[in-house]
Amino acid sequence: MDERTYRVTTLGCRVNRADSIAIEKELTRRGYRRAAEHSVPDIWIVNTCAVTGEGMKKSRKVARRCAASGAKVIVTGCGVDFQPSSFQVDGVDSLVPNREKHALVSSCCDVTTEDAPDVVWSPEELVRAPVKVQDGCSRFCAYCVVPFLRPEPSSRTIGEVVEDVRVLEASGAGEVILCGIDLGSYSDPSTGARLDALVEAVSSAAGKMWVRLSSIELSDVSDGLVRLMREGAVCGHLHVPLQSGDAGVLEAMGRGYTPGEFARRVREIVSAFPEISITSDVMVGFPGEDDKAFENSLALVEDLAFWRLHVFKYSRRRGTRAFEFGDPVLSAEKARRAIAMRDLARAAAERFHASQVGRIIPVLVEGVIESEPGKLFGRAKSFAGAVFDGDPALIGSVTGVRVTSSGPEGVRGVMEKVRGQ
Repeated sequence: MDERTYRVTTLGCRVNRADSIAIEKELTRRGYRRAAEHSVPDIWIVNTCAVTGEGMKKSRKVARRCAASGAKVIVTGCGVDFQPSSFQVDGVDSLVPNREKHALVSSCCDVTTEDAPDVVWSPEELVRAPVKVQDGCSRFCAYCVVPFLRPEPSSRTIGEVVEDVRVLEASGAGEVILCGIDLGSYSDPSTGARLDALVEAVSSAAGKMWVRLSSIELSDVSDGLVRLMREGAVCGHLHVPLQSGDAGVLEAMGRGYTPGEFARRVREIVSAFPEISITSDVMVGFPGEDDKAFENSLALVEDLAFWRLHVFKYSRRRGTRAFEFGDPVLSAEKARRAIAMRDLARAAAERFHASQVGRIIPVLVEGVIESEPGKLFGRAKSFAGAVFDGDPALIGSVTGVRVTSSGPEGVRGVMEKVRGQ
């Protein structure tokens, strides 16, 4: 039998990326190999996103481009659950909803090769590897479609996660990112152990790899997790979604906290671990966000000094509670608010990066900068980006970087040994 090829194209979150990695492993076990770049694979799997209107638009565009290639195209992910008709076009062979994603490969491939080699990952792909520990969400925030697309929260056992981490460590990965749709709700199905216990177990199995948490609700950040960050078991970086700094908007969103409660918890965490790096998400243009409410959001974001901020314009999603609120904030006003919020975050980023000048920081080397020969880029434990001179052979390893300059996008420096390494 001729060797058959595949390609997996992933849109959206880290959980989607982790799902795609699992699909690639199963395809390889069944004798498929990854298609060469620019070639048409035998099977092309598109793992879609539907969290925002823009994510859905990109997913449709990618799926239709793949469908025109002549490959056998299988579309899966949240886009299929949200609006399957968007992908029912000529050239798409089948649609697989999230609940059936685990059986996707067995449903489309009837060949199993027990002696098949492992997936051949490039060094860059292994640097920062997502490991899914949890799936599903039942929070039902007013604007969010995810609980309808990934319902019934579930968690993997600590043993299953640790086994994945050991495989990655043996493969030479530089960092594992523990991710979930609602990461903070993690609970080992066999013991009930929570996220801090998982982090301790993963840290023990990770060897020299860094361990990082993906996005987590602030209310789920326990004192135990903060202690583990302070002790170095997990990177001292939290990405906690704020969404709004206005009490009325937060109540309408169903977020379950007030601006004051959010700010107090952030300050408690910073007091316990002053070196921690905290980043966030903010939505602009939610129904009911008038000028005063937006000013409240700006003020809270400035006060909490998030140095990295994902700014989203509200996207009306059919089926959510907020869909019934209409979409009264004009697109032009949403765009204006997004620019203002990003300008504020850019200034905070400049200040944060400037505070690193003169320091020697450990950096996980991620790759080369094609436009700057001889330059490497990577990320610190804080998630700050760094650019410096170095050999591409360092990709996947940790090196010290003495920071010599900074800007809104990150820091630049020269390699220098980190004390203790």
